[in-house]
Parts: sequence; structure tokens; C-alpha cells
Amino acid sequence: MTETPSAVLIVDDTAANRRLYEVSLRGMSVETVPAGSAEEALARCAEREFALILLDVHLGATSGFDLARQLREATPPVLTPIVFVSAVYTHDADIFKGYQLGAVDYILSPVVPQILRAKVRVFVDLHRLHRQARAQARAVEQAYAELHEAHRDLERFSFSVSHDLRTPLGHILGFGQLLQQRCGPVLDEQGQAWLRQLLDAGRNMTVLIDDMLLLARLSHEELHLADVDVSALAAELAASLAAGQPQRRVRWDIAPGLRARCDARLLRLALSNLLSNALKYSALQPEAVIGLHQVDAVPTFRVSDNGAGFDVVAAGERLFQPFQRFHGQQFEGSGVGLSVVQQVVHKHGGRLWAESAPGQGARFFFTLPVRAEGEGARP
Repeated sequence: MTETPSAVLIVDDTAANRRLYEVSLRGMSVETVPAGSAEEALARCAEREFALILLDVHLGATSGFDLARQLREATPPVLTPIVFVSAVYTHDADIFKGYQLGAVDYILSPVVPQILRAKVRVFVDLHRLHRQARAQARAVEQAYAELHEAHRDLERFSFSVSHDLRTPLGHILGFGQLLQQRCGPVLDEQGQAWLRQLLDAGRNMTVLIDDMLLLARLSHEELHLADVDVSALAAELAASLAAGQPQRRVRWDIAPGLRARCDARLLRLALSNLLSNALKYSALQPEAVIGLHQVDAVPTFRVSDNGAGFDVVAAGERLFQPFQRFHGQQFEGSGVGLSVVQQVVHKHGGRLWAESAPGQGARFFFTLPVRAEGEGARP
């Protein structure tokens, strides 16, 4: 698409001068618009935008200085760059007055065409860049509006999922449980196995729906930053996880004194996913060893385990995408946990990455903003 050339307004009450300037600017991809009076110049400026105004100071009844003042005081003000041209008002006081009125340059007549072209080219190029910047700003604004609408669609979808899927799924689970209670004893072994599979699939679907809703909500969550005791939070989560699986042998290696400036509620969500994953994928070990340490002063935290591990190179970018699973059906889960962790970390402006190999456990690293001493919660 061909770009519309910038326009230069030539204001001079002498036709020969207007013609001279017009001829001097030929071949510059510039449109020249003549105006023989202040009134005509005001009308032209009201009609369109100009890259530059070449303005004769000695303009008749209304001087170029008066016209410049009117342009700047108009509603809305005309802020187009003005270059004064004069063969009469050549004293330093006149030139200074021109600059006081907002001129970007002051040329003495007779005008040298090459100098005029060079000066005009600068402002035409600036105007072109300004137009491009405005076009890009409009494109960004449009993209933001589309993104906002997409988020609204996601919210509507979330409500639809919550209502349209949860309700029939609740009926399936409810009647399935009634069937198990009332008719389970009369079913043969195969029938009981099918019924258990139906109920397990329903419960897994419930978890999947909850995870989908959680992912949808996270993008709209606001951060409430505070000074958080990361060690205490992790210890609390570890105790809860251990209580849920009392038969497991687990050694929790949580470094003391870990702190960060972050949203405590969202950090709890991220750590809960990382620690529960570590516990899950170390289930085949006689003793699970799960750790949380700070590895440098960014701060960067590391959650580690001695579990099954995975091929981090093969996983690539899919590792943190939702609904990705790398151990088949060996371990339960919806494949959403790491996506949740990534969203939480990114909302804090941090990074998340992993180191692992099959059979060698996994180490997940994440960064959080530097803690500000004495700083309380912020919205």
C-alpha cells in the first residue's frame, strides 16, 4: 500500500514566492498546499494535517507572527512545526520573537533552494515517522481490544464449562455412586470393574474441569505483593501432603529463612503444584527426598526430587503447556499443574525452567522479584 505523501503548507501573500517554494520542493514526494493569506491558512489547517508550515512574516494585515499565535491558541491548538521566512524582519529581535512563538527555524530571504529542501526534508521525515508511530499505536490498541474481548470470551467459556459440564457430570457421578451402593453387590466382577472405571473417569473429569477453570481465572488475578516467608509456606504444604499419604517415607529438605516479595496466595498455588508433583513422581522410591532451596540472590528457588525424572530436551516447550503428560498412565494427573506454576511465575515477572533426565529426579527453578525490605502489600 502506497503511503500518502506528507503535505507542506506554504503561506505567503506573494504568488511568485509561493511558486518559488513549490518548485524548490519538487521531487521530494511532498504535497505543497498554497495559502495567500492568514485566513486561508487557518482554513487549510482546519481541513487537514501538515508536516510543516512555511510562513512569511510580512503577510499583510495579519503578520506571520500573529498567525502563528492564532494557530497555537486555537482549539484544539495547531502544533504543526513552523519555519518563518522573511526578507524584512531580519534582526535578532525578530528572529527571537519567532522562536518565542514556537517556530522551529527562521530562514532569511532570498531563500537558497538546496537549504530549503534540506530543512523541509527533516520535518517531513519526522512527520512520516510520527504517522507510522500513531498507526502502530492504533494497531496495538486494536490488538489490546481484541485480547480483552478474547479474555471476556474465555470468562464466558469458563462459566459455560462450570455450568454446562459440571451439572451433567454431577448427575453421572451421583447416580453412579447410588448404583454402586445399591446394586454393587449383585454385579459380577466385570460389572463392578466397569462401574469403578466409570466413577474414576467422572472424578478425573471433575479435576480436569477444575484445572481448566483455574487456568482461565489466573490470567485475571491481580497481584497483592507482600514479604512472604517461603520456608514456612512450603513447610505447611509439606505437612499437609505428608498427612494425606501417611504410608509414604518422605524426607523434606526445606531450607530455613527463605523469603520473597510476592503474592502469598499465588505462591502457595505454585508451590503446592511443584511439591505435590515431586511427591507424586517419587512414589516408586523407597524414600522420597524433596527439597526447596534458594540457589542465588535474584532470588531463584529450586524444588527438587529423586523421582522418575523425564527427558527435558524431548519435552521442550511442551513441558509448561497445559494437558501435557510425559509418563503415560503411570502417574495420575491432568497435566495442568506446571502450566499453573508458569502463569504464577510470569505474573511476578519471573522465569521458570527445569533440569531432569529419566530416572534421575527433577529440579524446577523459578525466579521472583527481589524482596523490598520493610515494604508491605501492594495491589
